Amino acid sequence: MSNDIVKTVKETIQNYSLIKRGEKVLIGVSGGPDSMALLNILFKLKEGLSFEIAVATFNHMLRKESDSEVEFVEEFTKRLDIRFFKGKANVKQISSETKRSIEDMAREERFKFLFKIKEQEGFDKIALGHNLDDLTETMLINIFKGCGVSGIVGIKPLSFDGIIHPIIYIERKEIEEYLTENNIPYKTDFSNFSLCYLRNKMRYQVIPLIESIFPEAKKQLLHLSLITVEEDNFIDAIAKEELGIVKNNDHYSLVLLKRLPVALKKRVIKDILGEEANFDRVERFINFLESSKRRINIAQDIFIEKDLSSFWFERKSPFSIKYESTINIPGDTLIEEAGVKIKTYIVRDLPQLNNFKVAFDLDKLKLPLKIRFRKEGDTIRLENGIKKLQDLFVDMKIRKDQRYKTPILVDGNDEILWVVGVRRSSISKIEKDTKNKVILEANFNKN
Repeated sequence: MSNDIVKTVKETIQNYSLIKRGEKVLIGVSGGPDSMALLNILFKLKEGLSFEIAVATFNHMLRKESDSEVEFVEEFTKRLDIRFFKGKANVKQISSETKRSIEDMAREERFKFLFKIKEQEGFDKIALGHNLDDLTETMLINIFKGCGVSGIVGIKPLSFDGIIHPIIYIERKEIEEYLTENNIPYKTDFSNFSLCYLRNKMRYQVIPLIESIFPEAKKQLLHLSLITVEEDNFIDAIAKEELGIVKNNDHYSLVLLKRLPVALKKRVIKDILGEEANFDRVERFINFLESSKRRINIAQDIFIEKDLSSFWFERKSPFSIKYESTINIPGDTLIEEAGVKIKTYIVRDLPQLNNFKVAFDLDKLKLPLKIRFRKEGDTIRLENGIKKLQDLFVDMKIRKDQRYKTPILVDGNDEILWVVGVRRSSISKIEKDTKNKVILEANFNKN
């Protein structure tokens, strides 16, 4: 049994190119049976396949046993002489603050930690211990929630951003037998038996009922996944190419998207929506793009807006950002909150000016100059009078989700001189007798 499982995992790694020679693999280990088996198997294969491994464990702080489980994994890893990383977050508190489910936040915080270690330490892949039972559960959950081909695939051996699942085609009962045969210790998370969670209901109630009618259900679902995974990868590659053509910064071309066949259009929309995608939202999205409506609420705090040629997303955003920074004259001032660097310099001859490069009579300015973000009641002095900042945003067609993070240059009296990238005020204009001309140039980070 032991050799068969190791052989199956090796074949999975090679067939799907999960790990290449010389790569560094970070193994997510909780201390449970699946991840402990994964660690042991990859430890056996690393020399023959020429790759390096390290272990990372994450404490969700949800159970009293969590600390001891981290210590257990750390001690086991030390005996194997493998690098070890650990992290933690109070998932219950974060769930309460964000009003999102504990399951969602646990997954999000765990992945955030793993990707941080992957980036900081230069790992190529993150290996997780999902098995055939997890694949079966995921496929059924996706089908009952409503899904397309990707949902039917379930969990791919090679997932997103370097996530791999080497033991995805091994049943849980085989893993338990492997651990027993090889005297590998593991911890039991008793929350995995709680019927409070959807996946556990599927595992202990729905799937046993299905298997009582179709004993080969897991095997047949595996075959379905294997059949669809290659087709899904092919369609996904085409969809990503099309998405690259359709997307322009944070806007999407309505014209280019409409030309696509319906099936491909739906896949591109699914990629655009990401984790927010489901059948109903994709259908509503398509109907919206074909309608005369200008704006819809697609998810809890996500809106889609469109004009005749493009569409974009807006999220509920704060009114402003609490921030203030004094401008260096001359010199550079980095405004990280807005992703912009303000370059300031003195000139004799004026360069060509625009909304991103403005000039002032330095002698008329009330110093110091500062950058802040909008405030209630803000106004700007223009050639034809005083205008509310809110009205200026509307007139200049600045999207609502961009207004709160638009940097504003003010003088020593907090009077607006320049709404950066939008409009300069009429204060301290350059005249024929101006001696000291100061240029302020905004360079936005396009990423």
